[in-house]
Amino acid sequence: MTAVIPLVIHLLNRRQQKRLRFPAVRFVLISQRRVARTYNLRNWLLLAVRTLAIIFLVLLMAHPLWETGAGLSARGAPLATAIVVDNSLSMQVREQGAPFTEAKQAAGRILEALDDGDRAAVIATNPVGRRQPSLKDPREAALKDLEPLTVTAGAADFTAALRTAYGLLGGSGGQKALWVVTDLGLSGWDRLSLPAVGEYDPTVPLKIVTVGSSEAAPAATITALASSAAHVAPGLDIGLAATLGSFAADPIPEVAARLTIDGKVRDEKRVALSPDAESTVDFRFTLDRPGGHSGHVSLHADGLSGNLRHYFTLHTRERLNVLLVDGDPQRALVASETFFLSRALNPSGDVANSVLLPEVILPGAVGQVDPSAYQAVILANVAALPPAFVARLAAFVEGGGGLLLSLGDRVAPEDYNRALWNNASPLLPGPLGQRRRVPLDRNVTVGEVDVAHPALEAFDDQRLLDSLRSAKVSSYFEVSPVGGRTLMRLSDGSPLLIEKTLGKGRVLLLTSTADSAWNNLPLKTGYVPLVQSLVTSMTGGGSGSIDTGITAGTVKRWSAGAAHAGKRLRVVDPKRGENDVALEPADGEAAGAFAGNHFAGIYRVVSPGGGLDIPALYAVNPPPVESRPERIGADELARKLGPVNHEVLSAGALAEGGSRTDLALALVVLLLLTLLFESWLGQRNYE
Repeated sequence: MTAVIPLVIHLLNRRQQKRLRFPAVRFVLISQRRVARTYNLRNWLLLAVRTLAIIFLVLLMAHPLWETGAGLSARGAPLATAIVVDNSLSMQVREQGAPFTEAKQAAGRILEALDDGDRAAVIATNPVGRRQPSLKDPREAALKDLEPLTVTAGAADFTAALRTAYGLLGGSGGQKALWVVTDLGLSGWDRLSLPAVGEYDPTVPLKIVTVGSSEAAPAATITALASSAAHVAPGLDIGLAATLGSFAADPIPEVAARLTIDGKVRDEKRVALSPDAESTVDFRFTLDRPGGHSGHVSLHADGLSGNLRHYFTLHTRERLNVLLVDGDPQRALVASETFFLSRALNPSGDVANSVLLPEVILPGAVGQVDPSAYQAVILANVAALPPAFVARLAAFVEGGGGLLLSLGDRVAPEDYNRALWNNASPLLPGPLGQRRRVPLDRNVTVGEVDVAHPALEAFDDQRLLDSLRSAKVSSYFEVSPVGGRTLMRLSDGSPLLIEKTLGKGRVLLLTSTADSAWNNLPLKTGYVPLVQSLVTSMTGGGSGSIDTGITAGTVKRWSAGAAHAGKRLRVVDPKRGENDVALEPADGEAAGAFAGNHFAGIYRVVSPGGGLDIPALYAVNPPPVESRPERIGADELARKLGPVNHEVLSAGALAEGGSRTDLALALVVLLLLTLLFESWLGQRNYE
């Protein structure tokens, strides 16, 4: 501490220096401050002018526009305009079609506001035909693209429409405008994917014009049709179930559901629909003739909107008369050779409601029988076949009939080979060999099953297939097929079921018995569908069906034998438009496809050359979601469009017009003036 005392005394006694200002230097500093303030002001002004010039340049490159109202009338550089018009089904099922009429009027106003030199394209969300949209004179666009535009039955594809619109605008210069006229139906906008649009320009102003009322009317539709009928034929009692969907917020107390077939009302039910729920209505009907039929289920109620009609087609054939010749009749009916066959063909025994009508006779009566009175003949373990009957049988098969031969202990191979193989029209698919008895210590079952064959396609179901494969066989005849197709084999590789084509008909040979004498196949679940499928297949087709149609916008496909490659089909849509479809070779067959299923209704298929076994009718229906009255919300729409600058306008705003002026010329003048001023100011700053 003592050492610090001298330092403290020194600091206390230190002399303070006096600052004296020199008068001449003082005046120099004051003058310098005045000049610096002037230069600083000029520098800041020069910086502001240069910044303003950059701003004007950026704005010029961005092509800014000055708009009033809806901005319909454009002034300045030529304008390229793309107008996307929503022509999905929702534009028609709501308010009795008023939204679509309003949409075409709105698009027409946009086209009318364009000047000479402007170009425009009208793009449908659901294009019909092969014409590609292009930018053209506004009046030409109105006549060729807008005027024929019609509503389709599908949901709006805004992704594809915007991809087309941006593609057209991307190749044009000057001003660009993109309009979308829509009812903002949620079913269409839900499908929009901006990444899938591809290259889009977010600087092009997108204006969405809304049409139709925002108030949701009670809406309903038919969401599905289904039938449990195993056969569809004249005279049968057929059931059809319709599922009705309600999109209303409140109950709909009474709706009439009506079934119409071939233009005639066949059944009608009244049902109450719960809010936002489904109900089922069951119809019953009969058909009075074979062939193709068309029908629809429709809903009727005051003030009800939505798609109120669902189309379907029926493909029927004559009821099949099947002749069964019982080669081993017994006093006990259950022991007869044809007992299981006749029960499989008509399990219920109800002749009035069966498409397969079996008739059993004894071998002694075959001499008086004309096979042409039947569609199929089954010979079950028949020993002797009179030559005259064999000749009639061969003619019957060659003319298109079906023959099923099942063997047994009464069959002598040498007699069958002499009568059915060694002649001009052999009915056997190959000569019969000897009977083989399976030893008791061996287990031979059904092995390979050709599920690709139409007669066995039902056994693509694993449970039915397992049922067949579990059947045990104790005896069978050896056969060497010659040109035939083996449909089923035993587990030891021997043929069990062989098919042969003869003329227009088919012959099926079962190398074992059709009853339970040599196998337990009749005791299996798959026996009934096997017998019915074999009989219907060898008579040239199925037992009829109900086709509830395809969804609008999807592809209809056909396939036929390879020999039909090169032929053409003619498809006539509900609006009487005709389209040709070529059948081309594909995977060993002839295949064709038609993608123009744009309208709901019944389509007719005509084969100009004939000879094609395909249904002459098919139905197309809209997706049920098109009947939903909900609109997409503003927040969801903004999320869907992302960085795209968009504005939502009402159709009424177009009536007020408004102007749209290009500011490019004004910006060029301002930029030039700014640069001139910057040059003058820069020279003054360095003088």
